[in-house]
Amino acid sequence: MGQTSSIQSPRIDAVPGTSRRRTASVPETTDDFKATIENIRQQQHGRKKVISVNRDDVKSVMFPYLKTPNSEFSPLDITFECDGVSEKAVDLGGPSRELFTLLFQEFLQSNLGLFEGKGGFVLPVNNKKAIDAHVFRAFGKAVVLSLSTDPHGPGFPYFPSFIVSYLIGREYIHELSSLFLVNEFLKQFITDITNATTQNDLDDIMGNDDERFTDNCGWPGNERVTMSNRWSFVQTLLQWDLVDKRRTALDDMKKGLNTFNFLDDTKSLPEFERIFLLRNKQETTANFIQKKLIPEVQKLRTENQEEEKAQKQTVKCLQILEDEEAAYLFQFITGLDDVPPYNFSIQVAFNRKNKKATLPEAITCIQRLLIPLGNKSRLDFYKSFDIAIKMGRLGFSDDS
Repeated sequence: MGQTSSIQSPRIDAVPGTSRRRTASVPETTDDFKATIENIRQQQHGRKKVISVNRDDVKSVMFPYLKTPNSEFSPLDITFECDGVSEKAVDLGGPSRELFTLLFQEFLQSNLGLFEGKGGFVLPVNNKKAIDAHVFRAFGKAVVLSLSTDPHGPGFPYFPSFIVSYLIGREYIHELSSLFLVNEFLKQFITDITNATTQNDLDDIMGNDDERFTDNCGWPGNERVTMSNRWSFVQTLLQWDLVDKRRTALDDMKKGLNTFNFLDDTKSLPEFERIFLLRNKQETTANFIQKKLIPEVQKLRTENQEEEKAQKQTVKCLQILEDEEAAYLFQFITGLDDVPPYNFSIQVAFNRKNKKATLPEAITCIQRLLIPLGNKSRLDFYKSFDIAIKMGRLGFSDDS
């Protein structure tokens, strides 16, 4: 973090096994990925498939082709037509790349009901008609074929990290966040739960669940939501809305992605994330974190001298952050590697439920930092931030 007076706050480092920060040192294309693409091409030994398509309606031609069994074994030769007249071009990769770029854009069209989202990211929709017709499987197959014609193809970089993790079979619970909720009623329901200060408040909120989220999310019907287990309940809501109700579509997509065993062969390679992961060019610099957090800390209402000290010490810790430390702190609070590509807030509160706690806690599902009140000195307070991040994210606390 740097220094303040004669006190040096220890460095904030990533924790092995809890952080998957990506670096620019990853090669653009690994040898394993090149070998996978070459293996796919060698299996495409069928007769070349010539496809003539109109740019304004790619899906009408490509959907039937993608859903045809074994169509993947025939390499594509794409010709575009305008007003019924074919454009003269030899498909050396350019026309195929344009075709799949247009096709993926059509997959995103809201009238198809395949994906939903905001701010740049999308989630697959539990569209029974599309699932029964294996449209998501066709989508996965299209991704594989687009890469067989161009390993640097357009990809589909619109998924948040937890979707990518689900596709490759990686743990994703810590990546679930209210930031990715599309249902505004559910988002407000969760906000109300997190803002409840008494059990009576919480009971009133649960009693007004007109959308019946509690009945549908899988929470035990005989278990009361209390102030001490509400974060487990919020996690259940997020798991249900973001993953469980989309699982059938996701699993069908995985089958398409495993065309030519592509998913199995590439899920551990960096290229797989490049294909699907929504990335934000904005970096989690110290300035970014300071602008997000310092005003939130400063507007906290203090009730005693301990809270006043903790407030001032938190501001000081944030003021002396370095860029790399700020990135790890952001990950500690949110559970995310990347900044969402739209405006969002980070919540801050004193840990009044456990005043003896000496470590900061992060409730990642709602992006809330809990400031500890149990440290005896400024040095202990500074060390607590370092220790907390070295220990990893505390995540869904049982009480807050």
